[in-house]
Amino acid sequence: MVVIWGLIMGIPLLAFGGGALISPSSVSQFVEWFRTSRRMAFILTVFAWFWTAYECDIIGIDVFDMVLKRFPGQLWLMAAVLSWLTYLWMPQNLPMRALTGILMLLPAELFKTTRLLVPASGFAAVHVLVATAYIGAVVGMYGMFYPWRLERAMGWLLRGRVRTVALGSLCAAWGASLVIAGFVI
Repeated sequence: MVVIWGLIMGIPLLAFGGGALISPSSVSQFVEWFRTSRRMAFILTVFAWFWTAYECDIIGIDVFDMVLKRFPGQLWLMAAVLSWLTYLWMPQNLPMRALTGILMLLPAELFKTTRLLVPASGFAAVHVLVATAYIGAVVGMYGMFYPWRLERAMGWLLRGRVRTVALGSLCAAWGASLVIAGFVI
């Protein structure tokens, strides 16, 4: 299972970084397309809301269950309605907001696998996955409230060939380390 998490977390970073190294202008165009894509906004929003419903379904907190599970299928119905309403009422910055929502959800599932692999002391390859999940969660929390700032920061990082290649190198190396860590553990 750790191999799958290494691939899930590493391949997008590796692909983005490799693309930035090979064709910086194409990556800039992709980021601009992503920022304005209604289709990506819808897909990621639906994914994020249904994952949130899943997490609320399994969390097992009585207060949540009293409100969210009054009738069978309520969570899933709410996820569908909230996906549609979010798509209709919050179109601006929605792809980034949905992506950062997914980044916040990622650690909950990842830690179910990695918690048994973290050593009592010292450094292990699993720490690369855990640290990345924490960083993603922090970026996700920030991006949920300020997605335009993340978009602006990404635009600044992709302005100019030197910055784009530097960001691409960092992302490619980080993605490769995640994939390797997944296979090493």
